[in-house]
Amino acid sequence: MKALVLKERGIIEYVEKDYPCLLDDHGVILKPIYTSPCTSDVHTIWQGSPKRKDLTLGHECVAEVVRVGKDVRDFKQGDIVAVPATTPDWGHKDVTINPGHAGVNFSGHLIGKTLDGAFQEAFYLPYADKNLAHIPEGVSLIQALMCVDVVSTGFTAAEEANIKKGDSVVVFGIGAIGLAAIMGAKYYGASKIYAVGSRYDNTEIAKKLGAEVINYKTCKCDLPKSMHPLSNSTGSAVVNYILSETDTKGVDAVLICGGDDSTFPQAVDVCKYGTGVVSNIMYYGADLDIPENEIDGIIIPKFSMGRGMAGKTLKFSLVKGGRERLEFLLELCKEKYINPEIFVTREYDGIDKIIQAIYDMKNRDAIKIAIRM
Repeated sequence: MKALVLKERGIIEYVEKDYPCLLDDHGVILKPIYTSPCTSDVHTIWQGSPKRKDLTLGHECVAEVVRVGKDVRDFKQGDIVAVPATTPDWGHKDVTINPGHAGVNFSGHLIGKTLDGAFQEAFYLPYADKNLAHIPEGVSLIQALMCVDVVSTGFTAAEEANIKKGDSVVVFGIGAIGLAAIMGAKYYGASKIYAVGSRYDNTEIAKKLGAEVINYKTCKCDLPKSMHPLSNSTGSAVVNYILSETDTKGVDAVLICGGDDSTFPQAVDVCKYGTGVVSNIMYYGADLDIPENEIDGIIIPKFSMGRGMAGKTLKFSLVKGGRERLEFLLELCKEKYINPEIFVTREYDGIDKIIQAIYDMKNRDAIKIAIRM
């Protein structure tokens, strides 16, 4: 069968592979119906840590069940299912502590990371009853496709920030994940949402979702005169604007969904003292060429952290996974609380189009892409 594999860092190509085997009685064999390349695939190809030879990529998928293990109870051959991007190791004792890191860092990242992923004609998935999700009637396959990673990641950012009714929120980065984070912040009751980004299509969607968009390329604003100059560690006009709009208090929650290394100190600068939360779900690429004895890290501004005593909470989270999580999000689609289908701005047909779609994502030519397999 045909599969798109990572040959080495920066090189992907199609190869022929054997049809997958049913490795465990709790697992299933799945045939992808729709897949979507993720910015994480871009990171894996060009920035990620070393992976095993000829790993098949792809972790966003809606699929048909083609074979089931004898211990699988809730799914049968022919079912059309949503496949979470994070598929925890439900056999590990630590799974109740944090499913995404049960025993091993990022253990929930199986498909497309340690197991062959969805960019092939069929693939194996373990723990089907706890990892697959039924798609409710009335939810489109593309809505389901967007829920498996994009919506789940965006909602994770909002949930980890503990957003409550009436809270003020800043979302840095309004790619698909940031747009989903706006949806999540709105769902959990945020009364004011600032969205920091510049791409036209994305900003239009952010506005329709109820956010005030701050274009970091064109924003002009001075720091409030009452504030110490160190309150803005990077000199960003976006920080000045948010502090001005909040009477110098900052916001209740900051969701980092995109940006660069300067984004994190900006998030800390605009986070409210005493109770504020910075919730990060953005990928920071490791620098493989860093000189010896230097730290490859992100900056936490000392002044805005109150010299270490500001009462601000910093959270770094992996997208929540598993069946229960995904079926909750699919139910939100069914009840029309959210419609993530609006993220898909380009569609392709066939496995042969996956490389093109990956480069589209790398070049930011689309918000999200759905590929009919």
